[in-house]
Amino acid sequence: MSRPARAMVATAGVVLLMTGVAWASGITLASAHLGAGAVSTPAMFPAWLSFTNKSGNGTVGKVQAGDSVTFAWPQPIDETTLCSGWSNSSSSQSLTLQWSVVNGASGADDTLQVTGSSLTCATGFHIGVVDLGSAGYDTGSTSIAFASSTTALSVAATSTTLTVTLGSQTTGTASVVSSGNAAVWTPDAALKDRSGRNCGSDLAQSSTTVQF
Repeated sequence: MSRPARAMVATAGVVLLMTGVAWASGITLASAHLGAGAVSTPAMFPAWLSFTNKSGNGTVGKVQAGDSVTFAWPQPIDETTLCSGWSNSSSSQSLTLQWSVVNGASGADDTLQVTGSSLTCATGFHIGVVDLGSAGYDTGSTSIAFASSTTALSVAATSTTLTVTLGSQTTGTASVVSSGNAAVWTPDAALKDRSGRNCGSDLAQSSTTVQF
């Protein structure tokens, strides 16, 4: 079943926490009801997360080679903290990595994460983990691995995007999900902006409940 790209953008730039709310770009609270101090925009946070089904003959709700995932931040990141072999002197970087949908243990949601390594990133690739909002993407006993997935970074003056295009599937059996919950991206604490600040406990949550 074909379908156009399904973009899942954090509504109005709001980034949600599992236990509370982290205020996203441009939002500053100052109210007598909040007490003496104002609540300010966090310095570093994940802005949004989106999934795109592969063009042509992608199946809704099923992870497949050619599907893509985009991560974004509203500022330039320190590229060396994402991949140690990258440099802030370049506005674009690209490498191939193995990404996998990992079966959630004991009925927990499946997750999307980097499961391969690259000589370029000697200490690992520090993007974090995406909870896909359902345990139904991988119903087998092994992870659904996508070897040689193109992992491309683009850094601008006020933003950063990372786009992952899944490569050939090498292990696992993907199932179709028809309903679930929003996906939640938990950034790696090692990932920082160019002032040395990480995302802390800030998470990005998708606005739709079926990924891919």
